[in-house]
Amino acid sequence: MSSFIEMIEPVIDHSLTIANRRASVGDVAHGLIAALKRIRSAVEEVGGYTMVSILDGSIRDRLIIRGLRAVRSGERELPATIPVAGPRSLIAETIMVAAAETCVIYGADEPDVTGLLYAAFMLVDRLIEALHAAPTCDDLLACLQADDERDEIVFADEPEAVLASVH
Repeated sequence: MSSFIEMIEPVIDHSLTIANRRASVGDVAHGLIAALKRIRSAVEEVGGYTMVSILDGSIRDRLIIRGLRAVRSGERELPATIPVAGPRSLIAETIMVAAAETCVIYGADEPDVTGLLYAAFMLVDRLIEALHAAPTCDDLLACLQADDERDEIVFADEPEAVLASVH
C-alpha cells in the first residue's frame, strides 16, 4: 500500500505542472475538479453510496476545519468562487483526469480505498492552492455531484406514453 500512496503526490503534481503550463488558473481548477470527480466515481464504484457519502463528508470536514483554523489564527479568508470554464479547460481536464485515472488503476490492486481517499484529499488541497482560497463546501460538492444528478435523469426510465385516440 505504501508504494501506491507514495506515487500519488508525484503523479498529481507532475500533471498539475503540465496543466499549469498549458492552461489558465481557472481552467486548471476545472481540471482538478474533473480529476476529483473521477476519483469520487471510482470510490463509488468500489464502495457504493455509503463510501462516496463518507468521501463527501470528509471533503466537507476538511474545508470546515481549514476555515476554523484560519479564524483561530485571526485570518479572514473569503471563499473562492469556482471559475467559469475557459477555452483551455478541456486540455487541463484531460491532463488531470489522466493523473486521476493512474491513481485509480494503481488503486484497483489495493485491498481498500485508502489510496483513493488520499488522492481525493490531495486534489482538494491542490484546488485550494490553485484558487488561493477554499471554495465553499456547497459549491465544491455541487460541482462534484452535478453529473450524478444528470446521469440519474438521463438514465431514468422514461414514463410510458399515454396514447389517446381522437374520434
